[in-house]
Amino acid sequence: MNRLMKADLKRIIAKPSMYVLVILLTVFILFKDAADTSAAQMDLYKQLFGNIGLIFLSIPIFLSVYSDEIKSGIMISMIGMGMERRKIVLTKLKDAFLLYCGTYLILFCAALVKNVISGLPISPKQNAFLLLFCLFCVIRGLGIMALASLVLFLTMSAAGGMLVLVLAGAVGSGLLKVVQDRFKLPVYDMSYLGLLDSSFADFQAGNFGITIIPALIYLAIVVAINVATFDRREMDL
Repeated sequence: MNRLMKADLKRIIAKPSMYVLVILLTVFILFKDAADTSAAQMDLYKQLFGNIGLIFLSIPIFLSVYSDEIKSGIMISMIGMGMERRKIVLTKLKDAFLLYCGTYLILFCAALVKNVISGLPISPKQNAFLLLFCLFCVIRGLGIMALASLVLFLTMSAAGGMLVLVLAGAVGSGLLKVVQDRFKLPVYDMSYLGLLDSSFADFQAGNFGITIIPALIYLAIVVAINVATFDRREMDL
């Protein structure tokens, strides 16, 4: 772990916003009425982790990792001191990855406790697939974060990046599904989110989710564009 990442995580961990949100989601999981069946309970977790939870977790992660340093001018100062822009882009993405992993691990543990409390006959296989689903949520979040940070690096404005993050996380998949159903074009199936959903469904069916490979290629391309864009961005140092 490089010094920039250590400094970032030390600063972020000291902020209360992440703790408050994770605590609220954990309390919701533990005290919400359990579903009637184990399958329904798993579906409830997936809806919470993949939709509401992801967007609500992404907002404070984006603000902590990117927005604070843009507003305070710290990022410009680091560039002025000679730090490589490529290193900044990749370190910020690693920061987001660690924060996503940490928060989803806590939520997964809360789900395990809820399973014991509820007394539902949830199998180890179902718990294993829930953990896999959490990993897919992390990958999904990284894609949204990379897209939002691309706009941020283009404009050096947190507002634009935040708008993209909210739109991509809240309505992106729904809009693509509507277009696909209306015009019979596989825009959702070929999108980053659609490829991840297809891959998880394949893994859950006992097959290798091959579509995760093009999804990760999409992510790598967006990250590469981030690096190239930030390298060419003219800034007043």
